[in-house]
Amino acid sequence: MRIAIASGKGGTGKTTLAVNLAYFNDIDLFDLDVEEPNCHIFIRGESEEITVYRKVPSVDESKCDYCGVCRDVCEYSAIVVLKDKIYVFKELCHSCGACSYFCPREAIEEVDRPIGKIVSIKSDINLTYGILEVGEASPVPLIREVKRRIGNEAVIDCPPGNSCPMVESVRDSDFCILVCEPTPFSYHDLKLAMDTVRKLDIKFGVVINKYGLPFNIEDKLDCPILGKIPFEKEIAENYSKGKILYKYKDVFIDIYERVISL
Repeated sequence: MRIAIASGKGGTGKTTLAVNLAYFNDIDLFDLDVEEPNCHIFIRGESEEITVYRKVPSVDESKCDYCGVCRDVCEYSAIVVLKDKIYVFKELCHSCGACSYFCPREAIEEVDRPIGKIVSIKSDINLTYGILEVGEASPVPLIREVKRRIGNEAVIDCPPGNSCPMVESVRDSDFCILVCEPTPFSYHDLKLAMDTVRKLDIKFGVVINKYGLPFNIEDKLDCPILGKIPFEKEIAENYSKGKILYKYKDVFIDIYERVISL
């Protein structure tokens, strides 16, 4: 089973849940928050990394007659054609290949552009995560590359929010755990995340982190509550030191069993 861990906002405790859920249930862990991965702070061991590339256009201006066909077929304004000069904004390119395909002069060649790295760590559990190159406009291509390494059983730490990176990360999972805090702000964004997951037709439930804060979120939810992580100083201290939450092992085992039963 592929279990995605998501939320409507950052800082709710996705990584806390993902790391400990994977660790105590002996499941491979994947960190798809490629703009700011941090599961490796908790899972340490020997690592291997590979560079990931995507195709972007390179123009041979000795062949180009500046006709503008490439500009016209580009849906993302990644190519600007002037009277006697052509500019390619590789950060905006979505690697669709249309410019190369339709160029009447065959002046455009697709070349590799590094977009980030994929790191694999073998430890008590296996961790795989991506690191996006600084300046890349979209993390989605790297997220897709990391996802290709996911097997039939995995815990997936997703990016925060409800935009394209979160949608791509949650897509194809068997179940989604949405993590929230008992605060009005978290509840507002949780509702957006619930709508997103429903539209993807993925079964989901909620884990309440920092349980004990004075906001009654339970009565407002119309979905299964899978578990509650208490609001305790000890958890924050262990998290800040990159430690596994051994004292709360049963909490994470119970959450996993609840997911399986659903």
